[in-house]
Amino acid sequence: MVDIIPAILSPTRDDFHRRFKAVEPYTEWLQIDIVDGKFAPVKTIDHEVINKFRTAKKLEIQLMVKFIEDWIDPFVKSKPSRIIVPVESAHNPINLIRHLRRHQIQIGFSLNPLTDVSRMQHIIDKVDSVLLLAVMPGFQGQKFNEKIFKKIQDLREMRPDVYIEVDGGVKPGIARSCVEYGANALCVGSYILKNNEIEADTYQGKIKRAIEILKEDIEGVSSSK
Repeated sequence: MVDIIPAILSPTRDDFHRRFKAVEPYTEWLQIDIVDGKFAPVKTIDHEVINKFRTAKKLEIQLMVKFIEDWIDPFVKSKPSRIIVPVESAHNPINLIRHLRRHQIQIGFSLNPLTDVSRMQHIIDKVDSVLLLAVMPGFQGQKFNEKIFKKIQDLREMRPDVYIEVDGGVKPGIARSCVEYGANALCVGSYILKNNEIEADTYQGKIKRAIEILKEDIEGVSSSK
């Protein structure tokens, strides 16, 4: 089964709460994007907001930050199911993997669109997931980079059973192609949370319909995994 994971990138607590509560009933997983203003030129909420928030859903924290060591432990206290860190700013990935394992948190690494999958070669057998960014980090609403399809194939050759997530610019059609190439999860921000083209009476109704459309798009697709 392919997971559709709504991705929330919020600059304020109020914006985060509104989006989280609207999407929460319709998904098993939720991704929270954290940007420090250094790794990418935007800044979001931080651990203080997340640690005060309670949900029964599985949380995936994607840290798009420059100094990983300063950010990991505050989010460990949130007890998410998975934390994803950028391979580009992970100075000691093995230590990060061991640290999160001790806290029984899944560990994933993200790759920017310009980062080659060869950066994962020495740790691919130790991680729970690899997240491929199809847009530059920090901004929702960007165009999907189709070079990601080849990256999915390359990761599959490196480790056939690795859990691959695709994040950025995902919408119907692209979602189907990602699954056909072997993606296990689609992290979707703008199409679900900022879609003005979907007709519904309420914001929550738009979110529900967007998720339904994505599920319909990938239904029956045979992954190359």
